[in-house]
Amino acid sequence: MRRVGGSFLEGDIMQKRKPAPETFELGLVMAGAVSAGAYTAGVLDFLFEALGEWEAAKLAALNGGPAVPSHKVVIRASSGASAGGIASALVAMVPFTGHTPVRSPTDTAAMAKNLFYKCWVSGIDLANMLGTRDIGADGNIYSLLDGTALDDVAATLAKATRTAISGPDVPKPGWIANPLQLYLSIANLRGVPYLIQMVAADPVRGHRVLTHGDYAHFAVSGTGNGKPEAMPTAASPVNFPGTQGTPQDGWKRLLDAALSTSAFPVGLPARRFQNSRQVYDAKIWSRPGGAPDDGTPPTVSPDMKPAELEPTYDFWTIDGGVVNNEPLEFARVALSGAPDERNPRDAVEADRALLMIDPFPDDEGRAHEMGFAGARPDMFSTALNLLGTMKRQARFRPDEIMLALHENVYSRFLIAPTRGELPTGQTHIASAGLGGFAGFVNEKLRSHDFFLGRRNCQQFLRTHLAIHKDNPVVHQWTSAFDAAGTLTPFQSLSRPMPNGPWVPDRDFVQLIPLVGSAAVECQAPAWPHLDYKTDVEAKLKAKIADRAGKVSSGTVKGLLKSLGMGDGAIADLIGWIAKSKLKSLIKDKALDAIKKDLTDRGLL
Repeated sequence: MRRVGGSFLEGDIMQKRKPAPETFELGLVMAGAVSAGAYTAGVLDFLFEALGEWEAAKLAALNGGPAVPSHKVVIRASSGASAGGIASALVAMVPFTGHTPVRSPTDTAAMAKNLFYKCWVSGIDLANMLGTRDIGADGNIYSLLDGTALDDVAATLAKATRTAISGPDVPKPGWIANPLQLYLSIANLRGVPYLIQMVAADPVRGHRVLTHGDYAHFAVSGTGNGKPEAMPTAASPVNFPGTQGTPQDGWKRLLDAALSTSAFPVGLPARRFQNSRQVYDAKIWSRPGGAPDDGTPPTVSPDMKPAELEPTYDFWTIDGGVVNNEPLEFARVALSGAPDERNPRDAVEADRALLMIDPFPDDEGRAHEMGFAGARPDMFSTALNLLGTMKRQARFRPDEIMLALHENVYSRFLIAPTRGELPTGQTHIASAGLGGFAGFVNEKLRSHDFFLGRRNCQQFLRTHLAIHKDNPVVHQWTSAFDAAGTLTPFQSLSRPMPNGPWVPDRDFVQLIPLVGSAAVECQAPAWPHLDYKTDVEAKLKAKIADRAGKVSSGTVKGLLKSLGMGDGAIADLIGWIAKSKLKSLIKDKALDAIKKDLTDRGLL
């Protein structure tokens, strides 16, 4: 699929802007993915490899090497929700650590250096999230899984970045803006209050409303080798002088936001976060239809205490994907400069685009099939489906659908998993089952998705991420190559008829040409097969039982406490019974669910 739509109503104050001549700008948008973040990591791994190889080829061409396309592609912003938020944080770290692509499942040396692989394939695993370090002496239960495992991964990433910054300077890429903007969507449990003023009897001032769809906005300097640009209004600077190692360390705050946007409700613990009041006071909104434009940004201050009394707004957060799973508008505004400014969409005029990576573009749960078309739902079925219903409604935006239907929109693109025709029961990615948590079961599943992401990205750059040869961004070199008869290797491929062969498209060229190692065909990863006894049961059985016992006991005690029965021998007895009875039940149910999912999808 070449395009995907998107539009919100909010953004930070910016000025109208336009990319430099012969430069195409990208805004990365990473959707929520749970364990399928491994797929997103693979896409990013190949994208960075392709951009790096192209940049090296351009330098070689200046010294007598083969001629290659001379235009520039620059990543200006990255936005993400949930797993996509963690991926966005990694995008900002790679310019400092350097990037070593993982081209093969046997390249262990590259795996040890690659942040994308270390975080999403070898770093996050269900066995680690079944610990009990998060359960303190008070016995309080904050989530089904142990969130401290993610804290460990975040600490490792922060340490690797700080170590790289303090070591020998790593050459910065020319294909990342300086600074790089990051937007991480978060679900603010406290909510941001606004007042709709109305004429009313005192002391009523109007109608007070809350928005829970919040975000964190960062700017990372020194990410590219280009001339530094001004820091965006209301962005939190990550690596400004004097912050490293202090309580206000920007890298720590960025990772706190990444953990906040990935705090899957109930499964992982809520996270504490704070935004500067400037984030809310400086926000501008799109003008309503027919509203006059007086030249001033339409700002709406939240209904809070004055900034001098409340300089930061503190709140608890959960998964940003609950209310905004594809934070397209943040990246779009970063490219356009203002919410009311539209990015050029025509193939001959487009000079910037959103590139969305979505491991689950059609909602692996097939939401439309989850409704109650049959028997009347009981109370529990209604309650269990309520969260999903509200989440999907919050994500529905008709304007995005309408834009996606237009084939002439070249300002938004989508990369999603595909393995071609699938055997019965199999899914495109190995992590798709168990509501997206299946990949956490075993590293083999995440490894498959990582390398599928690399392959899909290569095919996408070759066949879909295209620009018209007459576009001013590329016209200077396309006209010269066309005259010399050397344009064909860089033409985009297109399929002229359904199921027909891919052929060079005479009108379109690859926006990111595949040269060097990026031109070597990425092999399709083999569908993984696990041994249930060794890869699942031996690894998880005891850990599930231990975690289940403590969680069930603590949950029952917490419920009794809320009923005023939290102390005494009776409460202890009930807690012990819950632990002994539920421990085995939960363990067996969990293992049965894992086994059934893996079996149904041909993974066992």
